[in-house]
Amino acid sequence: MQKTNPLKPIYSLAFLLLFICLFCGNITVLGQSKGNVTGKISIKSSKLPMEFVNIVLKSAKDSAVVLHEVTDSKGSFNLKNIPLGRYFLQASFIGFEDVKTPVFNLEGFKVFPLFMDDSKQTLNEVQVSAKKAIFSNAIDRKVYQVDMDLMAKSGSASEVLQNVPLVQVDVDGNVSLRNSSATILINGKISPLMGKNAAAVLQQLPANSIEKIEVITNPSAKYKPDGTGGIINIVLKKTTKRGWNGNLTGNIGNRERYNASGTFSYNPGRMNLFGSYSIRQDDRVRTTNSDRTQTDPNTNSVSYFQDQLTTKTRPFSNIATLGMDYMIDDQNSFGISGDFYLRNQHKNDLTLKKVSNSTGLTQDYDRLRANSEEESNTGALLYFEHNFAKENHKLRIEFNIAHAPETEKNHFRNIFRHPNQAEQLDYTLIKQISDVKNLTLNYENPISENSKLEAGYDGQFNKEDLDFYGASFQPEKGEFVTDVQKTNRFLFKERIHAFYSTFSHSLNKIEVMVGLRAEYTDLNSALISAGTSIPNHYFKVYPTLHFSYKLNDHKELQFNYSRRVRRPEADDLNPFAEYADPTNIRVGNPYLLPEIIHSVEAGYLWRMKGLSILPGIYYRYTANRFTSITSPLNDSVLVTKQQNLANDKAMGADVVISGSIGNKLNLSLTPNLFYNQIDAANLGYSNKKSTLTWSANFNTGYLISNTLSFQLNSIYKSSRLTPQGTFLSSFVMNAAVRKDIFSKKGSVYITGTDLFKSQRQEVELQGPYLVQHVKTVSNSSMFFLGLSYNFGTVPKKKKDLQFDNSL
Repeated sequence: MQKTNPLKPIYSLAFLLLFICLFCGNITVLGQSKGNVTGKISIKSSKLPMEFVNIVLKSAKDSAVVLHEVTDSKGSFNLKNIPLGRYFLQASFIGFEDVKTPVFNLEGFKVFPLFMDDSKQTLNEVQVSAKKAIFSNAIDRKVYQVDMDLMAKSGSASEVLQNVPLVQVDVDGNVSLRNSSATILINGKISPLMGKNAAAVLQQLPANSIEKIEVITNPSAKYKPDGTGGIINIVLKKTTKRGWNGNLTGNIGNRERYNASGTFSYNPGRMNLFGSYSIRQDDRVRTTNSDRTQTDPNTNSVSYFQDQLTTKTRPFSNIATLGMDYMIDDQNSFGISGDFYLRNQHKNDLTLKKVSNSTGLTQDYDRLRANSEEESNTGALLYFEHNFAKENHKLRIEFNIAHAPETEKNHFRNIFRHPNQAEQLDYTLIKQISDVKNLTLNYENPISENSKLEAGYDGQFNKEDLDFYGASFQPEKGEFVTDVQKTNRFLFKERIHAFYSTFSHSLNKIEVMVGLRAEYTDLNSALISAGTSIPNHYFKVYPTLHFSYKLNDHKELQFNYSRRVRRPEADDLNPFAEYADPTNIRVGNPYLLPEIIHSVEAGYLWRMKGLSILPGIYYRYTANRFTSITSPLNDSVLVTKQQNLANDKAMGADVVISGSIGNKLNLSLTPNLFYNQIDAANLGYSNKKSTLTWSANFNTGYLISNTLSFQLNSIYKSSRLTPQGTFLSSFVMNAAVRKDIFSKKGSVYITGTDLFKSQRQEVELQGPYLVQHVKTVSNSSMFFLGLSYNFGTVPKKKKDLQFDNSL
C-alpha cells in the first residue's frame, strides 16, 4: 500500500501561491490612477539607516494626513496606492528635529532619500514613552523593543526573554519558541555562547546591553534553517550618535547580588568607535526532589529511589566589547570589532540518597560535590560593505571567528549511613573547546521600485573537542587512579556550505517573498578513545515563502512556509557516558538523525491608532524529532539517551495584542493554544500520544506621571507532553518601577522577579519499568535597586542639510 505524504496539500498550496505571485509580478498595470512614495531615512553624519522613524504623508492643500508608516530595519518606507495629487512628507523620531520635504506632484512613482540631523539630538530620546510601540510586526519577523522594558535595566537577557511574546523560558533558563526549540543568534550570527551553555550565558548577559529581540518563526532562506520553532535574534546596542556618548548603570540586589555596566561611543563623523563592559555577580540556590520506582525487567524486583539535591552557586561574569566602523567614502565602509566573555562559578552540591526494596532500606548516604567551572569566549568580526550608486544596492562581506574553552573540575565524596562503610572519593576533569568560523557574502539589489533580489553564500566551520577524565581514590594505594569507564575523548567537526537567494515583490496590495537555500553538510564524529570515527554528509534544500495581502491601511493577511532542520550537537552525539552520580548517567547517540521540519503559518494583522492585533494559526510536521529516553541500565542505574521519534505533529493558535491605550497605558498580551501529537512507535511505544496545552504572556506598562512609570509581567504555562510523561504547569509574575531624574538623563528603579515564588519545573515520567516524579525549585525571586545615567556631548553644527532630492 502506498503511503500518503501528509505534506502534499501544503506543498500544493505553497507552489500555487508562488506561481500566482510570480505571474502577477510580470503584469504591467495600464491606466494607473494611483502612485507610490518610497524612500529611506538615514542619519546625516554616518549615513546609517534609522529604524522606527514615523513617516507621514500630508496633503499640500490642507496638511491633512493621507497615510503614515514606520521605517523598517533598513530605514526604508513604502507608501502605496496613493491618489495622484500634490503632497509633502514629514519624518519624526524622538530626539531628532522633524524633517519636512518640499511639496511635490505625485504622478506615479516617487523616491525620497531623507537625512535626519544627529547634531540636534538630545539625551531625552532614550526616555520610556507610552507612545513608542514595545512590539511591532513585519512580513517575516516580530520585534520586541527592549528599551521599553523596565526589567531590562537590572535584569538579564533570560529575564527579558520571558516578556517577549511567543517565547518561553523554563526554571533552568532554557529558551523555547512556541513550545519548541529555537536557534538563538547574536546580531544575526551564530555564536558559540549560544550552544549547549546558552541558558547559563543568557542568565548572565545584561539586558541593558540589548537593543531589541527579533522573533522569526519562519525565517527566510537568508538565515541558517536550524531550530524547530524558528530563530530568536538578540540585537546588541551600538550607539551611532555624534560626539561622545555613553551610559552607566549599577544595581544591587538581595542575596548579595549586584551588576554594573558601562557603554561609550565616539563619533566625530566618518568613524564610530564603540565599546562596553559589564560585570554580574549572581546567586543561585536550587532544590530538586526526585522519587522513582524502578522494576528490573528480568527479575521483576522493585526498587525505590529518593534523591534530595540542593545546589548553591555564585557565578561571576564579565562581558566586554570594542569595535570601530569607518566610512572610507560615500560608497565604501568597513568595521572591526571584538568581544570577550569570562564566567567563573563555584558550586556546592549536597544530595541525600536513599535506596530501598521489598526487604527494606539498602542504601542511605550523602553525595557531596565541590565544583569549579570557568568558561570564556573570545570572538572577532571583520566586515566590508560597498554601496552601489542605486539606493539599497550593496554587497557585504563578513568574517566571524570565535574560540570558546571551558574547564570543569568536580570533587565528589560519598558519606554512608547505611551500610556502614568507608567514605568514597572520586574526581572528574572536563575540558571542552569550541571553535567557530563563519564567512558570509550577501548581495542586495532593488531591481525595481517594487522588487528586490538578495543572494549570498554562508560558510560555517565548527569544531568541538570534548575531553573527559575520571579517577577514583584507591585507599590501598593512597592515591587517585584513572577510571577508564569515565575517561574518554570525543571530537566533532561540522562544515556547512550554503548558497541562498530570496526575491521579494510588491504589486498594489500584494507583497511576496520567496527564497531557496541549498546546503551541503559534512560531519565527522571521532571517538578518539575508541579509535573510530563516524562520518556523515548530506545535501538538502530549504524553500521559504512569505506572502501578505493588504486589505486596507489597517488590515493585512499573512501566510508563510519554511522547511527547517535541527541538527544534533556534539553532546547529543557523544556516545561516552557522562556520570551525574553513580545511579544516573547520560550518553549521546552518534547515529542520531537531524530533525526535518515543515512549518506553515497563516495570520491576520489589524492595526489602528497605536494598537495591533495579530491572530495566527500554525502547523508543524517534524520527522526524526529528538527526544530524551530514560531507561534502566540495571537494577540501580538509569541511563538517559537521545533518540529519534518516528514523527511529531503540532498545531497551534495564538494572538499577539500590543499597543497603547491613551497616552499612559502600554500593553502586550499573547495567549497561545498548542496541540501536539507524538508517534514513538519506533521506540517501542505503540500508542500515539497527544495533548492540548496553553500558555499566556501578559505585559503592561503604565505612565503614572511624566517621570514615573510602572511595569507588570506575568507568564503562565499549562502542562505539556513528553514521550514518557508530562511537564506540569507553572506561573511567574514580575514587576518594576522607574523614576526619571536629572532632567531625564538618569533614572532610579526597583525591579522584582518571581514575586510569589511560584516558578518551578515539575515532570512526571511513566513507563513499563519506570515511574518517576521530579520537582525543581530555585531562588528566582530577585529584587534590585538600580541607577542609570546617560551622558554625552555633540559637536557644533556645521551646516543644516536635512533634505536631499538628488535622485
